[in-house]
Amino acid sequence: MSTDIHAHKVLNLLREESMTKAELKSRVEAEFGAEVSFRTCKLDGFDFESLVTFFLQREKVIERDGKLNINAERVCSH
Repeated sequence: MSTDIHAHKVLNLLREESMTKAELKSRVEAEFGAEVSFRTCKLDGFDFESLVTFFLQREKVIERDGKLNINAERVCSH
């Protein structure tokens, strides 16, 4: 059974600490399960890979020295 989680929960993990993509995936699976799907404020149906791609394309997350970092200026605050 799939669980639908708001993408902000993933961003909140990156607020706590920068992580590699593999570390983030492991943390997401530990917290939400391997079959989780994600939604944003306007879109839904993301898996982990497509969510990270979405974050990077929208510059909500930036990659620096192999680690994903939140870009607080580009993240809505609700």
